[in-house]
Amino acid sequence: MKKINAKSILAFILMLLLLFSFGCNKSKNKDDNNSSGESKRKNQSASATIANPLTGESNLSADAVGKRPIAIVVNNAPAARPQWGLCTPDIVIEGLVEAGITRMLWLYSDVNEIPKVGSVRSARHDFVEIAEGFDSVFVHWGGSEYAYSAIQNRSMKTIDGKNLAKYFARDSSRKVAKEHTGYTTGKNIKQAISDLSIRSDIQSSHSTPFKFNSTKSTYSKGSCESIKMSFSKGYNHTFNYNSSDNLYYNHLNSNKMVDADGKQMAVANVIILYFPSYTVLNSAGCIDMNLSGGKGVVASNGSYEDITWEKGNNPSSMIKMYSQNGSELKLNVGKSYIALVPANNSGSTVIS
Repeated sequence: MKKINAKSILAFILMLLLLFSFGCNKSKNKDDNNSSGESKRKNQSASATIANPLTGESNLSADAVGKRPIAIVVNNAPAARPQWGLCTPDIVIEGLVEAGITRMLWLYSDVNEIPKVGSVRSARHDFVEIAEGFDSVFVHWGGSEYAYSAIQNRSMKTIDGKNLAKYFARDSSRKVAKEHTGYTTGKNIKQAISDLSIRSDIQSSHSTPFKFNSTKSTYSKGSCESIKMSFSKGYNHTFNYNSSDNLYYNHLNSNKMVDADGKQMAVANVIILYFPSYTVLNSAGCIDMNLSGGKGVVASNGSYEDITWEKGNNPSSMIKMYSQNGSELKLNVGKSYIALVPANNSGSTVIS
């Protein structure tokens, strides 16, 4: 038998080791490339911009796409100020309730972005209707008989602190009447939506409530460094324009309107919608606003324009706004404040 040379055996073993090492390195490089590709795709996905339907800003999280906005009724009585979370809503809608006082409806596109907010207050049927027009999840703490009637008649599932206390809390650090201390959070609202099986997907007909300019634009009527409006004798707002950040800063009765942390509320768009009339429904002064439509004003980017608006008589219809040429109004990207002001107070609006 032919003897096998030891050197030949050693050379053969070394060759096998080299081949095995090459194969492993090749496989490892392939895995590394796959990992790198997945990481790159994830980063691209994370950086992809999604427009917030309420602000036009490219900051909406993927989890919020196609979801119903959240509408929270917030107190604006003096004892409830400063509010928790005042500077955080995508849209603030303010309107009369009774005795000349106002209440607000705060709208958010993403429930995960809602901090501690409040004080949360009782619903009024006009606010129920406005919330319906955005196909939003309605959050409140109690309500008038007319609000509850509207909720029941239209089979709405709402998140009500009166009946669902575990999703709300009270802040005892404020030494005011109990009704001014209630608050909630996005985490609680999200849990309530899950627990109560509330529909979370928005109707396609309500998915784009506003149109936005692709670039920051000015309106044609003239300059607007300040816009003042009056809901009633005790509720007068003035928004002053700051050209350094293109925002309008809110003052209520000449005082800065600030949140619980001392930050002043500021928005990109100030919108006044004059509603033609209202009816007083009961001895408590609860009113019924005529939300069919009317005239209005929009201020943004240091300029303003007269507009018209309509909602119609269907509670679920969206508010639509139009420029003087009849085309649907385009807003500048950013947060908005919308005031529902009686038409007979339109003469108190001052633009300068």
